[in-house]
Amino acid sequence: MPTQTFFNLPEMKRQRLIEAGFSVFSRASLEDASVSEIVRLAKISRGSFYQYFADKRDLYFYLLTQMREQWVANSTGTLRRHQGDLFATVRELAQAGFRDVSRGKHRAFYRTLFLNFSYRGTAQVNKEWARAYKAEGHPRTQWAEMVDVSRLNVSNDTQLRTLLYMLFGVFAQNVANYFNETAGKNDELVAEQYRQNMLLMFDWLQFGVEKETQEES
Repeated sequence: MPTQTFFNLPEMKRQRLIEAGFSVFSRASLEDASVSEIVRLAKISRGSFYQYFADKRDLYFYLLTQMREQWVANSTGTLRRHQGDLFATVRELAQAGFRDVSRGKHRAFYRTLFLNFSYRGTAQVNKEWARAYKAEGHPRTQWAEMVDVSRLNVSNDTQLRTLLYMLFGVFAQNVANYFNETAGKNDELVAEQYRQNMLLMFDWLQFGVEKETQEES
């Protein structure tokens, strides 16, 4: 994570470095990204960069952490507004998230993230976020206290956590498929296809897949 020196920078200089990171990581994977290009765009020296971050990976995961914090703030507020209704909350958050990754200002960053993420990268994200959760409290714990479990067929926190992983997996899978199929195609049509597919999968999780059949009289 950034050093205190980074946080002591004037807001404009700090923001310029953040935007430089987004710009470079939007065009290249973490492994291929260049510190030289980051410092050129940020208009700082290479030596200054290493006063703020240990390396490019440190900056990359800081950007992801900033996104996580925004998501946590939005998600808890949305869950509270829906009075603990998990599926209503997830549908709203997932659709807003899909709009953000497909049309938002950081679309290219998300595309590079989803198309290049590896097992190693996932493990590093989990490690960095676990450190933040230890200090701030895990959002899953906040959700567990706010979700109206009387609406759900779950009997303990482990089962609720499993359900949350499944719901997030539906979102991530459809975003990844969207980015994999957009090349040379109508972007809006592909985005709508996978948004609808995501909602269908949420319906399957909430209401089941198998049709009810009437017994023959």
